[in-house]
Amino acid sequence: MPKLSHEALVQLVRHAPALIPDLLWPGAPASGPVRISAAEFVDLHFAEHRADAVLGLGGAPEQPDEALVVEVQVERDPRKRWTWPLYVAGLRTRLSCPVTLVVVSLDRDVARWCAEPIDLGRQRNVLRPWVLGPEAVPIITDADRARELPELAVLSVAAHADEPGVEQIALAALDASRELDDERGIHYPDFVVGLLGRAARLALEQLMATKKRWEPISDMFRKPWLEGIAEGEVKGRVAGKAEIVLKLLQLKGFALTEAQRQRVLDCRDEAVLDTWAARVLVATRLDEVLTAD
Repeated sequence: MPKLSHEALVQLVRHAPALIPDLLWPGAPASGPVRISAAEFVDLHFAEHRADAVLGLGGAPEQPDEALVVEVQVERDPRKRWTWPLYVAGLRTRLSCPVTLVVVSLDRDVARWCAEPIDLGRQRNVLRPWVLGPEAVPIITDADRARELPELAVLSVAAHADEPGVEQIALAALDASRELDDERGIHYPDFVVGLLGRAARLALEQLMATKKRWEPISDMFRKPWLEGIAEGEVKGRVAGKAEIVLKLLQLKGFALTEAQRQRVLDCRDEAVLDTWAARVLVATRLDEVLTAD
C-alpha cells in the first residue's frame, strides 16, 4: 500500500500545528496558542541539526509554557535514537521550559520501534518518545469536519488507507481540499489519491460518479491515475461486450456449457468479442461462433 512521504506528513504538521496537541490530548481545552518555532539547533556547537517541527504551547512566542519537538518517521532509522535526545536537550536549554518528543508514525511496526525508550546511559536517564500511531488518528468521513480540519482529513486517509471503507474518508478529504485556495488545494488531493490502492481508487471513482471527475493537478500522480482510469474503462467496455455476446447467443437459442460461458466472460480481446457477436447473426451452430481463430 502506498505511504504518505516524510515531506508530505511534515507539510501537514506545519500547515496545522494544532493537530499535534489535539491528537495528544483529544477533547482537552486548549491551554493557549500553538506556534511553530525555529527547528534548528545550530547554537549547540554541533553540526546543524533540524527537527521536523517545533511547537510552542501557550506563553509568549519566545517563552512558551511548554514545547513539543515533532518528528515524522516513515521508516526505522537507528540514527534518530542518537539525535532525538539532542533535540530535546537543545530546545530545553534554549527555551527554559518542559520539552516533550512527539513522533508521528503511521506505520504500526515503525511506530512500535519509535516508542521504545532511549537509554542515555546505564538506565539512569531514559527518554520516552510520545508516539502518535495510526490508531491515534480519528476516521474523518463527515464533510463539515473535513472542511474544518483539512489536514486532519488527509491524515485520516493516510492512517486508515489499508482499512475497509477508506474511500469514504478519501471522499471527505478530497471535498475539503477542493475548497482550499492555496498550495494545499493543489497538493492535498494528490496526497489522498496517491495513498489509495487500486480497489479503493475504483470504489472512490464510483462514489464520485455523480460528481465532477477529479484529475490530479501535479505530475506526481497524474500518470498512474490516468492509467488506472483508462484501464478501468477498457475492462468495463470488454466486460460489457462479453455480456452482449452471451445475450445474443441466448436469444439465438444456443445452449452453452459452463466452460463455454466462462470462455466468453474471460475473453479480454475486444476484436475477438466483436467477431463472435457478428458471427451470432448468421450462425446456425454454436461451434460456428466460438471458433478458435
